[in-house]
Amino acid sequence: MPHALTVDAVASALSLASVAALANEEDQSEEMGNVRALVERLGEPGKFVEVSAELLGLSEEQAAYLDAIPKALQEAIRATVVAAVADGKAVHVQYSPGYDYEVRLWDYGEAVSVHLSGPYGARPN
Repeated sequence: MPHALTVDAVASALSLASVAALANEEDQSEEMGNVRALVERLGEPGKFVEVSAELLGLSEEQAAYLDAIPKALQEAIRATVVAAVADGKAVHVQYSPGYDYEVRLWDYGEAVSVHLSGPYGARPN
């Protein structure tokens, strides 16, 4: 189930600790600077798959799965993550199998949840 593991990798990267580390301006390490630059690039429309693959070190198969998500849903996820990180909120990401792709979003004050449902294998667009 590599696609559920892809979502798990995204979830780990967007934990409260990870988001807090991004906000910690005292950490001027090169690694944190690279992460901040990638998150800033995520603010650009159309960069969801490219930045996710680079930030998380995704395999080609994992990146292909994210790329198979319809573009409108990719943009909803991207914009939600950018807004949550800007507000210092953790992003909880979950996955469940489904026939078609679906994204559900919840903002409940201290965090945001993104639930992706979709097929196990990538489908051509």
